[in-house]
Amino acid sequence: MKKALVRISLIAAYCIPYVFLAMNEDARFGSMWFYLIMIIGFGLLCYASAKTKNFWIVVVGNIASFASSSIFAWCFQTEKWEYYFKPFLPNQLIVFETVIAFMLQAIFAYALLHKKHQN
Repeated sequence: MKKALVRISLIAAYCIPYVFLAMNEDARFGSMWFYLIMIIGFGLLCYASAKTKNFWIVVVGNIASFASSSIFAWCFQTEKWEYYFKPFLPNQLIVFETVIAFMLQAIFAYALLHKKHQN
């Protein structure tokens, strides 16, 4: 039961639209702080997933985060977003940032798992 609760909690935390929040903060206020929060959030979730030996949560969680970010962007983006994120369109930037974040998380999780098996 405890393992299931941890898994559900991790997936629920991944459902936060981290990429959308970072892009929204950037477009509205010109602040890059939410990109740092996004990196820290994804890093902590990836670390927790790797420590509990649930790498599949990183994959499912990134898909959930991508979906929630896309939905929020579709609902709440403004006209400013169309030219602010040039050369990308907002949806293209969400895909790009999600892929980069997933690649970094995969490398981080692999390094954690490899280090644990090496000791």
